[in-house]
Amino acid sequence: MDTPNTNEQSMDTQYKNNQKMEGENMNNQDIKNKDIDNQTLKGEWNQLKGTVKQKWAELTDDDLTHIEGDRDRLVGRVQERYGHSREDAERDVDNWRRENQY
Repeated sequence: MDTPNTNEQSMDTQYKNNQKMEGENMNNQDIKNKDIDNQTLKGEWNQLKGTVKQKWAELTDDDLTHIEGDRDRLVGRVQERYGHSREDAERDVDNWRRENQY
């Protein structure tokens, strides 16, 4: 059985470390983008409530108060009120945001 030499082991280790770092950087960027999205939605929430109510009439005023512009909370309430899967509710919310340029 051949054993890899030290250079091959080192290259494998470097590759794995680079892959790990790229994954972490992407995750960090995703988190930053999500935070920006939530901040934008929260900052404009009072103006958005009317369009949210038009799109999802089954959301109550209490729901809108609880959501406070948080995308994840909105997704959760849409999922709960309409019986959608998480993925469908996320897609619905994201489509609504694109349509309304929010």
